[in-house]
Amino acid sequence: MAIITLTRGTYSGARDLGQYLERKLGYKLLSRETIIDKLVEYGWVDEKLEKVRHKQLGVLQRMNLEWIHYVACLRAVLSKEAQDEALVYHGNNGQAALLGFPHILSIKVTAGMKYRIKAVMERNEYAIDQKEAIEIIHRIDERRERWSKFLYQTDTNVASAFDMTIDLSRKSIPDAYEMIHATVSLPQFQPTPDSRKVIENLTRAAQLRARIAMEADVVDDEIEVEVSGGALNVKGVVHSQDDADKLREFLSRQPEVHEVVSHLAKAPQEIDTG
Repeated sequence: MAIITLTRGTYSGARDLGQYLERKLGYKLLSRETIIDKLVEYGWVDEKLEKVRHKQLGVLQRMNLEWIHYVACLRAVLSKEAQDEALVYHGNNGQAALLGFPHILSIKVTAGMKYRIKAVMERNEYAIDQKEAIEIIHRIDERRERWSKFLYQTDTNVASAFDMTIDLSRKSIPDAYEMIHATVSLPQFQPTPDSRKVIENLTRAAQLRARIAMEADVVDDEIEVEVSGGALNVKGVVHSQDDADKLREFLSRQPEVHEVVSHLAKAPQEIDTG
């Protein structure tokens, strides 16, 4: 079994390909929109979620706590959905959100502009003309590219960032399926006891990191967690000894954590030269 991530170009046919893979492989199909809806589990109510998702990204925009918490919770939700593998995820950068997971086949789904224009016009029941369709495609493409670079530091236009690139204006969906099916049938995509343990540990680490983001009263912009069995390794930089103590105490109260190993460093104090 595998985890297939489809990074979609705007109106490139990734959704149709995902639905075909779901039927033929018997895999679970998830979209980015479904994952976002599940963020309510971590306290992301509609108002807060809309504020983050529609916030404008400036040229010098840096990752602040709000963004860090959003990514941590998104990773936790997607990891939980992917822990049994046999998953097709169509959205953007699923492989980055599931960093470290074995058996991921990352695919960039593209299509020529003529194909995409036709898809946009059909979706809008031909109420728009070709010029408007092109503007829609460029606008969504640009927004997705900026989000990818900002949240995951990845460029979705670089083919080497993916295991496979499929152009659905040149290849039919059944032909694309045959290529994908042949790949995920290879031995390296089959689960083993070791790979299941890796996925279990990564999923638990992602969920604990999300809990830190939403429940622990600390500044956690440089915190990482790793899980091995019942032991949790928390590392990174804290901004005060009080934050370090509160973080260790918070983690020790989590029922699935039997041991907390701390490798926390304190951030150097900034000197006011004003």
